[in-house]
Formats: sequence, C-alpha cells, structure tokens
Amino acid sequence: MNNSLTLDQFNETNIEILKRYISGNPRWEIRKEKKFRTPYEVTYAIRKEERNGIYETTLNGYYSDFYGDSDIYQTRVIISFGNYFGQGRDTTHITYAGTKDNSIKTIIESEHSGTPGNSSYLILQGNSINIEIYEQSKKLERNFTNQTIQEVNTELSMVLNNLNEIERNGVSPIKKFYPIQLNSNYFEIEDGMQPGIYVVKAGLSTNTKGIVYVKVFNSKTNERLSADRMTPRTTREIGWSKDGKTIFPYESELTVYEGDWSHKYKVRFEIWFRSSEGDEIKLTEKERIINGWER
Repeated sequence: MNNSLTLDQFNETNIEILKRYISGNPRWEIRKEKKFRTPYEVTYAIRKEERNGIYETTLNGYYSDFYGDSDIYQTRVIISFGNYFGQGRDTTHITYAGTKDNSIKTIIESEHSGTPGNSSYLILQGNSINIEIYEQSKKLERNFTNQTIQEVNTELSMVLNNLNEIERNGVSPIKKFYPIQLNSNYFEIEDGMQPGIYVVKAGLSTNTKGIVYVKVFNSKTNERLSADRMTPRTTREIGWSKDGKTIFPYESELTVYEGDWSHKYKVRFEIWFRSSEGDEIKLTEKERIINGWER
C-alpha cells in the first residue's frame, strides 16, 4: 500500500471540514442511511461520475455503461465516515484493507447471470474515514479501483492542505477539483428514467450548517405526497458560508407514488433546510405537472 495515503490524517476536527468541502462540491454529495440490520445510520459521500457531459446523481450511487466501448461496466465510489457503508447483505465478496497493508489481494467475483463482468468491492479503512470502491469490468485487473484510490487520495491531501480556507468559506481555493462554478441560485425539476421519478437540482445559499430535503404537495388539495420515503431519500448535507452568499449545489432523485402513468396533476415542490439546531425553513418552491409512479 502506498505510504502517502492520507486517510489516517483525518480526526474529529478536520473530518467536519472535509464534510463541509464535500457538501459544497458538485462532484460529491453526502447522504445518511440506516445500515442494513443495524440500529445506526451511516454518513457517506458518493462521488458523482460524468454522464452525457454532466455530473449527476443516481439513486444508489452506481454508474453504469453496459453498451459503450469501455471495459468498465459499473462503478461506485464512496467516502464513508466512521462506519463503512458496504454493499447489500452479502459481505463475502468485500475486500477489507488498511492503509498500512503492503499489498492487497482483492476478492473478485467472476461473471455470472445478471452480472456481465468481474466484480469487486474494496473498503480501504482509515481511523475516521474509509474509501469504498465498487468495480465491475471486463478485465480481472482493477484499473479503475487503483486509479480511484490515487484520485481520491490526491483530493483528500488537497483538503488537508487547505483546511483554514475551507473552514472560512466552505470552498477550496483549488478550483480544479470542482466540475462547475455556481454563480446564481436556481431550482430545476427534471424527468427521471420513468414517469413519477424526478431529479431535483438546485443552487442554494445558507449561512449555517444543516441539511436540505424536498417536500412535495398536491397543489389542489395541499396533501403532502410520499413523505415517509421522500424525506430520507432526498436528505443531503449542504455547504454553507458565514455570509450566506456563496452558492452550493443540491441534487436528489425522488419518486412520487400517488397517481399513475395515465393521469397528470399539478404539484408543488418545496426545498427545506433544517439547521443543526433544529430550525426548519423553506428555501424555495416550484410548481409543475407530474405523473405518479406505478409498478
């Protein structure tokens, strides 16, 4: 293992600055999710990958290309904080490694029905954070995994070298790590892969630490829709600046379960912010015509 890896240099203080950097970078998004068959939540960051020229969110953080020219079929990159996130119920094919391991023998699951490539899941464990990489590719060599370790390590090193600036402004002065620069507030609602599924994108400004999530209401009856599923699915930590002027990205995918594909109706999408002190405020809202999702 490369001795220059920086995972073990993160502690209780600078890990919060790392979260703040990630929350303010459109390439990443921080989520919280209850770990399978455990009583606790896992906080983790998903690295977005480029699709059709833009970096966009996906439901579970996986990015796929089964029909293109690439030998790499599906990937997912995660930084997990404290407890690792993992991959589903079956842990037999997960490779665990520490930063001091001299070599890693990655467990590779060979091609089988429903999985067209050789698959691996590596959890590189640090003292406070972990790097988790899923790779499904044609070759046995873990080229994407090895490259990603170096890329994420370089980004983590940059954060360590710019802690004071990130703590002041919520952003790093090294702009090459940001895929886009946000210059104005916006709120967009895009169609997802099926009717009833929507992608919410926004540029938001806040002056304190907190989380953002989406509420959807029937415009005619004011009934709140799909609240139990929508709130956890759309909750994200968001970047912030002390003066409240810096614009930070928000993106999530949601499903409206009320209705069906045959009927359209008007709803109101609302983006809400809850500070770490528990205060809840509505940041913005927008109406549009939608379908409900049907199985």
